[in-house]
Amino acid sequence: MALSVGGIAKSADPALSVGLLVAVAAESLLLGGWLVRRRSVLPFKWPVAVDIGLSLAVMALTPLYISSGGALVSVTMWAYSLNLSTLMLLAAALVRVTQVLAVSGAQAITYLAVVGLPLINDATGRATAVANALALPGLALVAFLVVGFVRDLASTADAARKRVAELEQERSRALIHDLLVYLRLDRFAQADDKTRAAMIAAALAKHEQMRSYVDGTRSPPSLQARIEAVLRLHPAIPVSSRVEVSPDIHVGAEILEQLEHSLDTALANAEQHAPGANVLVSARSAAGELSVTVRDDGPGFDMASTRAGFGISEILGRQLAGVGGTGVVESVPGSGTVVRITLPLEQS
Repeated sequence: MALSVGGIAKSADPALSVGLLVAVAAESLLLGGWLVRRRSVLPFKWPVAVDIGLSLAVMALTPLYISSGGALVSVTMWAYSLNLSTLMLLAAALVRVTQVLAVSGAQAITYLAVVGLPLINDATGRATAVANALALPGLALVAFLVVGFVRDLASTADAARKRVAELEQERSRALIHDLLVYLRLDRFAQADDKTRAAMIAAALAKHEQMRSYVDGTRSPPSLQARIEAVLRLHPAIPVSSRVEVSPDIHVGAEILEQLEHSLDTALANAEQHAPGANVLVSARSAAGELSVTVRDDGPGFDMASTRAGFGISEILGRQLAGVGGTGVVESVPGSGTVVRITLPLEQS
């Protein structure tokens, strides 16, 4: 619009106007190609500085190709519009508001020098020139705030996507960890009939659990039902359970899932490292927390000399912490092992 209203036809020096237009067009194409290749205006590089310098030069040369009367009205002065587009670029390419205000301030001073000074004796023209000059840093500040807001949204979205990917990876690793014991076919071949029957029952229970995941039919039953479902995955160990949970609590789906993984890990460790031991699983709710304890009377182990595996460090550690829970393992050689799982609850 600025070119059509106050363009070459009304220029005081058409040759200069055409030359500047060609320079701006060439620089814009080069800058656009550079930005497309980089896919980012950050960090600040010399092509952005060239764009800023060219816009200031076009503004400074306006007395040579635009009359003072035409330069007063911003829409008829294409140099002013060019500086507005440059403001959008510097708002994205500069990371500090002081830098944005400094460059836009230089644009405003240049505009006042070439447009405002010739109208020093014209009160109306002077006021209009000052208003136009002040609009430059004002618009630059608004553009900077908008760009910052968009960047914050993008960063939040990127962080969310990364976290979702991490959660999916953690869930996959936990499922694989749970399935490893069922892939030990050598144990099945070497086991007696009673042990084989227990292993088959455990495999069938795990198959049903995995099938519900695949079919998307897994419903959120009661806490008692979830605990009993995990106990059925370990028929080879004698387990007794005691659940003392208030009926007015609500356990979220994610909390239930982490509880299943944690309880399954604790029982799997007992089955592997304390075969034949008696296991007691107790659950109770108090003060907005769900506490589940898995206690066995097996041989125990020396915690100081035993490296924590994936189950303890990840499932009972980081993954529980991800939902606000904790997992603590206590063991002494000859005194069995205790796993304490704590998870947050929502009061209904």
